[in-house]
Parts: sequence; C-alpha cells; structure tokens
Amino acid sequence: MRKVCILLFASLALAASALGQSAPTNQPDSPRIKPPTATSTGGSSSSDNPVEAMLIAREKEAWEQIKKKNGQGFSGYLAEDQIYVTKDGVHSKAETVKGVVEAGPTEIAFSDWKVVMIDKDAAIVTYTTKVGAAMACGPEPMTQRESTVWVKRGGKWLAIFHQDTPAGSGGM
Repeated sequence: MRKVCILLFASLALAASALGQSAPTNQPDSPRIKPPTATSTGGSSSSDNPVEAMLIAREKEAWEQIKKKNGQGFSGYLAEDQIYVTKDGVHSKAETVKGVVEAGPTEIAFSDWKVVMIDKDAAIVTYTTKVGAAMACGPEPMTQRESTVWVKRGGKWLAIFHQDTPAGSGGM
C-alpha cells in the first residue's frame, strides 16, 4: 500500500509539472541561463516574464486535472518521452498517467515558486507542495520539493521531466 501511495503522490507531483500550452510571446532573447525568479508563497508570480508566469499557472492547472482524475487531459501536457523520477524508480508517461487516473489529492498547497529559463524554449520550475493527510497515506500531511523541466515543442509547452523529493528537516 505504501508503494502505491508513493507512486500516486509522485504521479500527482508530475501532473503538477506537466500541464502546459503557451500563448505566443514577444520576449527578447535573454541570457542562456537566467537567475531564478521567486514568487510569493501564495503562488502569484512576481515575475514580469509572461512565460514564467504561464509555466507556474500550468503547474497549478495540471493539479486540477489530477484532482478530476482526467488522465487523457493530463496526458496532453506531457512530452511523449517524458520521465518521472521518484524514490521507487523512473516512470514513463504511461505509468505516470495511470497513477493520476487511480487517485487524486483532496487538498494541496503550493509555495516557494522559482523559474529558471534555460533558453526561450526550455525552463525549470521548482516549488513546494503540501498534500493533505488523506493523500499522504498516513496520519500527517506530506511536504515535497518538486522540479519540472518544460520544453516548447510544436508551439506547446510540455513537461519532459519531473522529480519530487520528500522535504526533510536536515541540511544538505
């Protein structure tokens, strides 16, 4: 049961990172690597960059797809070669979508948003999630650090990589 819960939460975290279609932007070329742009703990983007704000919004929209157990809708936001890394291993797109269909969170909170633009067609989004005890498969809520790599393919932003890590109290 614990392994199923872990895979489920991992799938949920991936979903959060996976949703993404972009609106056209007229952003000037920027440096190859841009410093992270933090947003407020409430999740509102403090960035002036519309791509960064859109990626954060897509992460949240993906969680909504998971809550609805909408595997087909969720799948449309993942690259075909997408991978999801959890402590249980590396999971394919099909495995990730299957986990989303099987369960979804009842409550979730987001904080600590950061976006690093790698170039105009790739970005890393990181944030923290706290899922209610019902989905954490135990008596306490679960806090995790999330990271998603987004790529723009065929005019759409798609999640190609996601990893979640349980938040701990220790240092590095």
